[in-house]
Amino acid sequence: MKESYDVEKPVSRWSVFGSVVMILAGLLAIVAPLETSIRIVIILAWILIFNGIGHLIAAFRFKSLGNLVWDLLSAIVNIVIGLYLVLNPTLGLAPLTFVVAVLFLLNGIFEFSFYLKVRSTPRSLGILLNALLSFILGCLIFQHWLSSTLWSVGTIVGISFLLGGISRLALTTGTHRVHKAVA
Repeated sequence: MKESYDVEKPVSRWSVFGSVVMILAGLLAIVAPLETSIRIVIILAWILIFNGIGHLIAAFRFKSLGNLVWDLLSAIVNIVIGLYLVLNPTLGLAPLTFVVAVLFLLNGIFEFSFYLKVRSTPRSLGILLNALLSFILGCLIFQHWLSSTLWSVGTIVGISFLLGGISRLALTTGTHRVHKAVA
């Protein structure tokens, strides 16, 4: 007996809309890779700052000095690193590039496992293609890690978003056609 997956439900406008948003985000990141990379660092920097503020506020809920000191140190580290990255976002690109390489390797593995679940679905080859390309892009980033720091994050994030959107759109419209033919 064949298992049923959520991807086999009839197409919705939200599925198509989500796919188109992914495609547009990908194109934007590809057109402006350095700006995208820097914006990603700045967003992460602000997340660190807000996390540090959260630790600062939470630090005073402890009765023991050890816990207070630990949360205060965590707050200081988060806020200082966040402020440093906001003021110097290009210096955060090398470690971010490394993290993105790991992310793409893992994304390739996860997409491949998703493909294995939906491989009998029409147009599921797009998911397999996305998995392979994500994995290859992760390997390429590792191979040229420091020399590609300024452009690689934005470009590769853009490529991943673009391919993810295209593969999801193909899968969504493919399952829609199957449901029309069955109905």
